[in-house]
Amino acid sequence: MAAIDYGDPGWSDAVLDASGGRRPTVVLDGVGGTIGGEAFRLIADGGRFSAHGTPSGSCALFDNAEAESRGVTITTIADLQYGEGDRSRLLAAILAEIGAGRVAPLVGQTFSLAEASKAHLAIESRETVAKTLLLSP
Repeated sequence: MAAIDYGDPGWSDAVLDASGGRRPTVVLDGVGGTIGGEAFRLIADGGRFSAHGTPSGSCALFDNAEAESRGVTITTIADLQYGEGDRSRLLAAILAEIGAGRVAPLVGQTFSLAEASKAHLAIESRETVAKTLLLSP
């Protein structure tokens, strides 16, 4: 297992090096833009590519014809929209799991409410991990 920072130059080569040259069969792109496009180029033929983030300012840059010719299945955030009633049903289900102690949220960092602007800066600069909580006094 390896952790690779996509902010580093040559990160996609590092992915292939870490995997012994094997291309991933699933890519979850939460960044978009040119980084998402580079992630798309890594995926194995017949793989699945989920483009669900745009903090770079745009969706992943890839060619739909290339995806089709390589047998790559593309899923976007539009494919993951909830239907009527789903949100209430899912919320009730997860709250029951939390109440039973089977699920716990992963909190990476906390900030006081007075530090809300600092929390936003940390999130925007991608310095956070998991969820960020603001705590009232």
